[in-house]
Amino acid sequence: MSDHATTIASAVQQLNAGDVHGYVTTLYSPEAVFHGFPPAFPGDRDGITSFFQALRAGVPDATITAQDLVVAGDTVTVRFTLTGTHTGELLGVAGSGAAIDVEGLTVLRFVGDRCVERWNRLDDLTLLSQIGALPAPAGA
Repeated sequence: MSDHATTIASAVQQLNAGDVHGYVTTLYSPEAVFHGFPPAFPGDRDGITSFFQALRAGVPDATITAQDLVVAGDTVTVRFTLTGTHTGELLGVAGSGAAIDVEGLTVLRFVGDRCVERWNRLDDLTLLSQIGALPAPAGA
């Protein structure tokens, strides 16, 4: 495992344990820029902190699991799943008790030992369907 992959694994372990501050400060440079998160959250480190605090409030048992991790120089790509139980408000939707199981993909660019830029894609339609914000797709 590369140093970047080790840093990501350590940070995600902290996030899965509920330590948003540890996750953010372990993984991201103070100047990091974020792309692909909901517009309500600014694309800086404070915004990403707020995003993950909101996620943990809405899904207190949220667990992120890497399915694939590819390191290429200063860039790491991770295909992941987000699982948990929607018990609190998330994205304006009151807790439903629904299980969530959503796939995503993220690309992180490092300078030194910290991520300075992150691009993120989550299967938002599945997430919104699972928490009851959108009707489930036909045949689902």
